[in-house]
Amino acid sequence: MYVGFERVRIQPLNFDGTKMTAKGDQLVIEGKADAGGVVQAEISGISKEAKVTSASNVAYYISRKGVDAPKVEFELLDVPQKVETVILGRKETTNGVQLTGKDTEAPYCAITLESSDAKGNTALVGFFYGVFSKDGDTMKTLEVGSDFEPENEKYTFTASANPLSDETFGGQYMAKYAGAEEAAIKEINQKVLLVSEGV
Repeated sequence: MYVGFERVRIQPLNFDGTKMTAKGDQLVIEGKADAGGVVQAEISGISKEAKVTSASNVAYYISRKGVDAPKVEFELLDVPQKVETVILGRKETTNGVQLTGKDTEAPYCAITLESSDAKGNTALVGFFYGVFSKDGDTMKTLEVGSDFEPENEKYTFTASANPLSDETFGGQYMAKYAGAEEAAIKEINQKVLLVSEGV
């Protein structure tokens, strides 16, 4: 059980899964003023649809190994343009104009989603490797006499397998933990976000 949704941490990566050096600082969206906030994250595709093979008039074998197409559909609020520029692979001029075109290519990223469990412990879900996308923007008229209410923006994170050669974590898509063990929390931060200490 997840109680609330506090923040998402994003670590831009190189193609080989190592930490990006250019524009590679960890990005955090956690509800600070003018820095964006998290509203919702829906995770899907982490379980493969079982397929039954019949033989001798019975269900002889059930194909069930691996994952389907893991992704996270986010609803975020007021994401800063500089963060969006990085995670969507867009360009930005020296004057702050964001550009999207034929050479736009989102970088690979690792992410962790932070919540709490029913006991108040830290709950983390991490994805080792994937890309963000955002299909469009919306503009609406202001209703006369109504106060402005900001709308959530939708982003999709499409996950892939961890490309790093690690006996335990290589080839994995998702890491998940809920509890009070600092060693487990540290392990997720180190293996998913590639941090050496802390977060």
